[in-house]
Amino acid sequence: MSGIYGLYFWSIIRSGRHADAHVGGLLATIIALVVVQTVLTIAVAILAPKDAKAPRDEREKLIELKATRFAYAGLATGIAFAVFFAAFTPPIIFGANSLLFVLVTAEIVRSGCQIVQYRQGA
Repeated sequence: MSGIYGLYFWSIIRSGRHADAHVGGLLATIIALVVVQTVLTIAVAILAPKDAKAPRDEREKLIELKATRFAYAGLATGIAFAVFFAAFTPPIIFGANSLLFVLVTAEIVRSGCQIVQYRQGA
């Protein structure tokens, strides 16, 4: 996810004032993300079919809950900043991409928190 969205945001930064022409780039980014996640999910299901069919236990649910709570704090803060800076009337594409950036960052933080908690054996 970091790589795919990183390429998208890098292209937005490089294009500068012409960032509004990147609607196709956003669509390509979303399609690439869906394809990569689908392929990886299928690969994991093929390589570890027993784990793919196993229901989540309490520990996994708790780890997901803690990670979501932590990421939500960052999401709420980021949206508050984006709304604050929207008062300065930036171009609409800047506002949309800043909100997308906040959402993607929160999702990456959530995934990272889950990985850390699994590694720590929480």
